[in-house]
Amino acid sequence: MTTTDDDQNAARLSTGWFESPADEAAAEDSPPPAPEEPSEEPPEPEAEKEPEAEPETAELEAPATDDDQETEEPEAPDEVEPDEPEVEEEPEAEEESEASEKVPDEAPEAPEKLPEEVPQEVPDQEPEEAPEEKAPEAPEEPPEPTPEEEAPAPEAEVVPEGAVAVPVVETWRSWGEQALGRLERLRRRVPVPGPRLVRVLAPVLVLVVDVALAMWLYRAVWKSPTTVTIDGGNGDAAIFLWSLGWVAHVAQHGGTMLVSQYLNSPDGVNLMWNTSLPLPGWLLAPVTHRWGEVLTLNLILVLAFALSAWCAYLAIRRYAPNHWAAAFGGLIYAFSPAMRTQTHHPHMTLAFLPPLMLLALDEILVRQRRHPLLIGALLGLMAGVQLWIGEELLASTALFGALLLIVLVLMNPRRVLEARRVLYALAAFGVALVVAAAIIAWPVAVQFTGPQRVHGDVQTKDFYDDLKGFVLPGRAERLAWSSAKREAAAFITGDANYLGVPLILGVLVSLAVLWRRPGVRVGFLLMLAAALLSLGSVLHVGGRVTKVGLPWGSLQRLPLLSSLMPSRLGMFTAGFAGLLLAILLTEAWRRGGWLRWVALGVTVLTVLSLFPAYTVPAKPVATPPFFTSAAVRQLPRDSTVLVLPFPYRGMAITMTWQAQSDMWFRMPGGYVIVPSLDGSPRFDVPLTALSVTVGKIANGVPPPVSLNAGQREAMAADLRRWRVSAVVVGPMPNRTATVTFLTGLFHHRPRVVGGVQLWRHPVVDLRPGKL
Repeated sequence: MTTTDDDQNAARLSTGWFESPADEAAAEDSPPPAPEEPSEEPPEPEAEKEPEAEPETAELEAPATDDDQETEEPEAPDEVEPDEPEVEEEPEAEEESEASEKVPDEAPEAPEKLPEEVPQEVPDQEPEEAPEEKAPEAPEEPPEPTPEEEAPAPEAEVVPEGAVAVPVVETWRSWGEQALGRLERLRRRVPVPGPRLVRVLAPVLVLVVDVALAMWLYRAVWKSPTTVTIDGGNGDAAIFLWSLGWVAHVAQHGGTMLVSQYLNSPDGVNLMWNTSLPLPGWLLAPVTHRWGEVLTLNLILVLAFALSAWCAYLAIRRYAPNHWAAAFGGLIYAFSPAMRTQTHHPHMTLAFLPPLMLLALDEILVRQRRHPLLIGALLGLMAGVQLWIGEELLASTALFGALLLIVLVLMNPRRVLEARRVLYALAAFGVALVVAAAIIAWPVAVQFTGPQRVHGDVQTKDFYDDLKGFVLPGRAERLAWSSAKREAAAFITGDANYLGVPLILGVLVSLAVLWRRPGVRVGFLLMLAAALLSLGSVLHVGGRVTKVGLPWGSLQRLPLLSSLMPSRLGMFTAGFAGLLLAILLTEAWRRGGWLRWVALGVTVLTVLSLFPAYTVPAKPVATPPFFTSAAVRQLPRDSTVLVLPFPYRGMAITMTWQAQSDMWFRMPGGYVIVPSLDGSPRFDVPLTALSVTVGKIANGVPPPVSLNAGQREAMAADLRRWRVSAVVVGPMPNRTATVTFLTGLFHHRPRVVGGVQLWRHPVVDLRPGKL
């Protein structure tokens, strides 16, 4: 007796192991088997109905075995005459079954050929009777299951005292089985798209859902997307708005994209040491020219989350072929608390390339099915593009790529270090290095040899996660309780590393059930490494510092990792956790039955535990009309203007005003990273006499009543060094006090135009005394 495909699948199912994801993808694309229903009719009508029902159930039925073919192929014409002995029918049935095995595609033509032989063997029988019986049976086939299911219902009511066990067992069904049976019959009648169409439509549908969720997360900005954005254009938002405006300005008027003298004038700023988003700004420059920097930033914020979730879904599908499970794993990566804490940092949320780069590394180190030159070129291209988006994510991805190589060597050193595989990897990495070097040569040269370069660690403060934060929800989660919010608020990064109990349990179950899969083992070890590194150099538990040293204390001394924030590695922790959960959900859905309900329950619980308590707030950008109208043309093009409030880390709104003026003027100051006197990096520009004085007034310190000759000369020297041709005071705290101080310093009143106070050609009165 031949072994069918179902028998082979059953054998593979019992082991719980698949050698390649292609088998899983095939299992996913094929529909689940139809539930068997009791049939009271004799086998003869069933054999007659098979040719007509074949188009609807061909995908659901298993291939017939030798025993089944002996009973299925004899058609009605051989059984019409009751007086004919069974001994004469068996050879004919065997011949017909052999013919059906040789030509399975011609099975539907059997009813047309058999009636021609009937008159020869049975001349008394009319050959037209068989077609007449089959014609009315075709439309009656779809509703046939209904009377079979409904028939037992009245019997149960007629015999309430029935002690007969057989009717009760045969007719009684649970409500769950009835519902599933009806849904299955409805599914058969509804046209289902083919596997090829599903492969095309599913990624598109997932992308649409990801975009919709990202728009919901930033729904506050869509009230007026050209005038409303995060922080009202102040703080970190000012850096990105200014950078987008600068890149668009260079794209239209020319110049160097990576160095600018329009901030921190006249020294300038090296944008490679700042989060400038050069590539996104260049791609969206037409949008910036047409609708402004605010809309461009809002688009980047939304696309960052949507593309990160979608690319993670594409990467996870290699290990979890089920579309909805892989899409859910991508959502865990992109919308995790670790990523939502970076909603104001698009250079970190634009994390769509790290999953794809790790996927390319898997192809180079493990699978090696593609040509090494092709996969190496793709890896180098993605690495180069990532540097033009954000260097920190590139360094983090390189770190986990190295960890992946170490894990693979430790797990299977003989296979990984085979000569053939090593040569393949070397060829791919060599091509990747050449392609990446061609893309990043210019920006890296500007960063380390250009003007205003810095030396040393940019991030002097160690941002780390707390061990208790993995299970303790904070104020960012909807289901967090009051005491948990208070405790999580004491952590330096809050609940950035929160995963939740349902997700952690799902990961542990995946590890226990599917440990034999190499992908599960590697994913778990990388998730464990990411979680450990995100805790920083010393272990913190519940806000208390312990004496337990952690691996990050050694890694942070490496050149490329010295400026990384360990807490930001939490997004990789969430990404690998999403991968493991997606593999578990795919396996549960493939096995079917009650496991599918368990998979849905785990999904719901994970969503509830991670659901955000609020969306990202936004405020209108309060830019004075002076900067967005022709009034700014009163200033000479590319002249230096002192704009107050003086731009620094605490108040950078003037950078947004400058960007919205189409970079009409230059200005001193800025919320940027520049070198100190010793070359070490520092936030904000160096302090001067005038910048310190106006900064104190803005913070509420009363302005000085009088200035001596030395103070006046120092402020005049600042204006001369900056080459200031005008002073503008816009909306700011303590604006009246600031205007009064400058009026006394320049010894004349300003002109009010476009919502600002303007002094043209200011000159400091050097006479000491009262202002």
